[in-house]
Amino acid sequence: MVHSNSGLVARTGLLILVLFVNLALVSTASAEPPPPRNILFIAIDDLRNWVHYGGDYEGIVHTPNIDALAAVSTRYLNAYATVPQCVGSRTSVLMGLSPATHHITFSSWAIEPEYHAVYSNPTLLSLPQVMTLSGYHTATTGKVFGTSLPDRWDEVGPDSQPVVCDFCPGPDNTFMTAEVLPDTEEHTDQTVTNWAVDFIENYDRSEPFFLAAGLYQPHVPWRVPQWAYDLYPIEDVVVSTPIANDLDDEPALAVQLATVQNPFTGLSQYEMIEYAGKASEYTQAYLASISHTDAMVGQLLAAVAASPFASTTDIILWSDHGYHLGEKFHWRKNTLWDQSVKVPLLVSAPGNANYPVGDVFTPVSLLDVAPTVLDLTGITPFVQFEGVPLRDGASASPVEIYFNDGRALVMPRLGRKMIDYDLTTAQGSGDRASYRLTDIHEETNIYTNIGC
Repeated sequence: MVHSNSGLVARTGLLILVLFVNLALVSTASAEPPPPRNILFIAIDDLRNWVHYGGDYEGIVHTPNIDALAAVSTRYLNAYATVPQCVGSRTSVLMGLSPATHHITFSSWAIEPEYHAVYSNPTLLSLPQVMTLSGYHTATTGKVFGTSLPDRWDEVGPDSQPVVCDFCPGPDNTFMTAEVLPDTEEHTDQTVTNWAVDFIENYDRSEPFFLAAGLYQPHVPWRVPQWAYDLYPIEDVVVSTPIANDLDDEPALAVQLATVQNPFTGLSQYEMIEYAGKASEYTQAYLASISHTDAMVGQLLAAVAASPFASTTDIILWSDHGYHLGEKFHWRKNTLWDQSVKVPLLVSAPGNANYPVGDVFTPVSLLDVAPTVLDLTGITPFVQFEGVPLRDGASASPVEIYFNDGRALVMPRLGRKMIDYDLTTAQGSGDRASYRLTDIHEETNIYTNIGC
């Protein structure tokens, strides 16, 4: 069954969720013990904080369904990944471990020792395994862990991900691809969404469910239907132009991350895109991919709202990390700047006073997602999980972001973000940076100016 995109889903998303909230409030007003909470866990790949409800994009991004979810959610407006790369970030979310513990700060392959040390350790349990042991039926489809781990779940749907060739120059010789998905081809995220919708529509087990759906767009390659591109006329696309001389006050290791050269061309990703003249088209494709993902989210929300579980399902939506689109003379991820590490994070828990509808501005970490799932479901905290429930952010874990041998700390009490690009060496200005949190573009490295 194909659940095609529909304007009806986009237009009615908010109404559906308002009904969802009303049903939940009626349920909590009853004298009967509250039923167990189901969890819909939506993981999105490479989505920076470009969402309409509170995003950073300077133009208009069309995310009506995510906005509708945000309208009934605790909105964490300063949420950070623990690693600016999928495997390390998702390990923190799904295993509840800080990168200081799991050490996957760059590795992306299952054969590498850091990955093996975590995922082959029988004493380490993942979030779905804890949920199963706590009486939940767990199901997954799409990319949720960094790699497919079907033995961690009770039920597994299609792990539909596109083939990504890191060694292929692509049609523009930029090693990136932006194109229209033919009408005759089903998008892999649609395949994932279809399975998850069918799961919700046909679920008849006595146990509550923990359903995780992983959507890969806006990860490259950007291949979405024409309707998504049509939302963003090329003349309306706002391209992220880097600030002149923005790398001049950055330490050498930061510049190296931003300008790393492609081994086949000898050019940085930014240079390849500039020489090809594709910045506007790629930004358009990224935006179109966001809106396609938003349509998939809308289908998931509509399925929950129309199901018997509308009043008993909490929803968590998160992205594994961000993405540069030209800022700091960089495209893609793998930096410690906010474009690469700041992400959308929503928790919709109607009737739960610990997760009221509204904005949380306190910086929070994705490390706290697994404890939050247990908190929502009333499961006893699990000692392996190093974070704490998100709630209002008042007791959130410290925001620590790791990449390679470096670490960034977001410190709201000092009003600063501090970066040490090499923890293996003695303190020195050559590998340090610091920005005021009010400097939203991280334009001025005050470490070089004031030495702290």
